[in-house]
Amino acid sequence: MKQFKKYLKEIVLIAAPITVGNLGHVLTGATDVFVAAKHSVDTLASIAIANSILFTVFIIGIGLLTGISIMLSNYRGEKKHTKKFFFSGVILSQILAFFTWLAIIGLAFAVPFLGFESHLIKNIQQYMFITSFSMFGMFLYQAIKEFLLAHEIINFPNLILLITVFVNLILNFILVFGLGPIPALGIVGLSISTLIVRTVLALAMVVYTWNIIKEQNSVKYFDYNYLKNVLKIGFPIGIGLLLEFFGFNIVTISVGRNAGVLAATHNILITLIDATFMVSLAISSAISIKVGYFNGAKNIYEIKNYGTIGVLLSTVFMCFCSLMFYCKPQFFIGIFTSDSQIINVALPIVSLFALFEIADGIQISLGGILKGLKLTKQVTACVLSSYWLFGLPLGFYLAYFKS
Repeated sequence: MKQFKKYLKEIVLIAAPITVGNLGHVLTGATDVFVAAKHSVDTLASIAIANSILFTVFIIGIGLLTGISIMLSNYRGEKKHTKKFFFSGVILSQILAFFTWLAIIGLAFAVPFLGFESHLIKNIQQYMFITSFSMFGMFLYQAIKEFLLAHEIINFPNLILLITVFVNLILNFILVFGLGPIPALGIVGLSISTLIVRTVLALAMVVYTWNIIKEQNSVKYFDYNYLKNVLKIGFPIGIGLLLEFFGFNIVTISVGRNAGVLAATHNILITLIDATFMVSLAISSAISIKVGYFNGAKNIYEIKNYGTIGVLLSTVFMCFCSLMFYCKPQFFIGIFTSDSQIINVALPIVSLFALFEIADGIQISLGGILKGLKLTKQVTACVLSSYWLFGLPLGFYLAYFKS
């Protein structure tokens, strides 16, 4: 029991701040959904569709940057010097941000040809174009966060993200509805707020880490082999995340072609799912860091212990969340909207997605073990088979072809 408490405590101490940061990401998106829903159903539908496209594009870059924490945690276990790799990660983040920005701009021009309701097209394009410039700040923040995570420095990056949730909420209301001399900008205000918040996040991380890395004289250090290893590990994760997020977002895009209210409803449901999933994702990150460290140290005993306790913790939490969603679906939908049309569409679905919460907690924590062991291709293979060979084909059959 004493050993059990030791492993549980260490995982929780790492996972708790990461959970705060992950929930910060979700809550930032949730504030956008909340304010958009207050503005109009069309605004909510537009950001739902736009973000579905945006996430599908930039999530592969986020996955690639995840390789930083996995690589460096293994290096730490091998007792290698790691802080000198800081600048290499920063360069990688900005290269990825540039290509992501180009891709989003290109897709924004393609929106009129994707079959959405005509009155939503301008809003979708405006949101995508302005938000595309936030990629540079978001990727820089993520690269530095992964660097700090590998060194188990987790409080500041997640705390600052949580603080920006409130900044984003205030900016959203001011820019969307107007205040004093500031005009009401509608959906444009939502995208400007996102750009400001992500830029501030990146600048805060640079200021925080500058004193840490300048002593190592690593600002001028660039290591091609290190980046090659990061990309080798991160590429399967990026592809896995792309397949997973595209699996969810293709549903939003598909239903958005039928009716804006369906896209709006799906956006609210995904926000609820993400809020719980982010906790299990944090536990998975904690598992991957501890497993990665002891994989570098070649300590199989500790790998088994951290992996087992982490999976158990994630499963118990998701069982609790599943019960809450199943018992109180109207309460959770009512947080975002009082629109009767959205509520009537959403309520039956909440009871259904409560059922898969448990399996979701198990799979993401097991994935954390594999990532720590640098077995990232196996994670991608699991995502590919579960989403694209079974889940999505069955879902589209039941939605569009089953009479």
